[in-house]
Amino acid sequence: MIFFKSIYDWVIENYVKVILFITAFVFLYGIYFYYTLSAQKRDQETGDTFLKFYSSYSELNFDEEEYLLAFNKISKINEESIYLAMLKSLRAAEFISKNEKQEGLLELVKAKEILSNKGEEFNFLKEIVNLRIISILIDLEDLDRAKNLLKDDFIIYRANKLIFEGDILALENKFQDAKKSFKEALMISENETQKNIINLKISALIE
Repeated sequence: MIFFKSIYDWVIENYVKVILFITAFVFLYGIYFYYTLSAQKRDQETGDTFLKFYSSYSELNFDEEEYLLAFNKISKINEESIYLAMLKSLRAAEFISKNEKQEGLLELVKAKEILSNKGEEFNFLKEIVNLRIISILIDLEDLDRAKNLLKDDFIIYRANKLIFEGDILALENKFQDAKKSFKEALMISENETQKNIINLKISALIE
């Protein structure tokens, strides 16, 4: 009882401080709650906009006008949204399907820039974009840039990294080194289709 009375007496003596503390706490919590709800609303809106575009993209051909509408809308809500990187990747795929590889490469580089500020939970997407860039660079015979990107860590898609390393080594007529990379990829690959492709690459090497 003495303990509670002491607390009561302290509150009475310092009621102004107590009121200010409670007011500040409520105010700060209100700000936090507001921004949390606002962030959730923004995420929901950007997600819905992307899914709407993706649905039409899946069912129909790529529509540049619809793409720009979706991209601009998401940019206004959040210019660092992960969905902007995904849109860039889809546009890159469209360019590549038309054999417009330079344009596709530019879109993927922009997607990579957006992803560079994202956390580890998006590492899988960062690796995918990097691998797609490397693939185009190899097709364009820009091997130095491709090899430079292959220096990055590939935790999720290590087998793909090794395959590209083998491809580059084969193009450089380093067939034994290429075979070594392909075999290492074969050992860690868990995809049967990918394993078949690797075996074909190995059999195609000039001894």
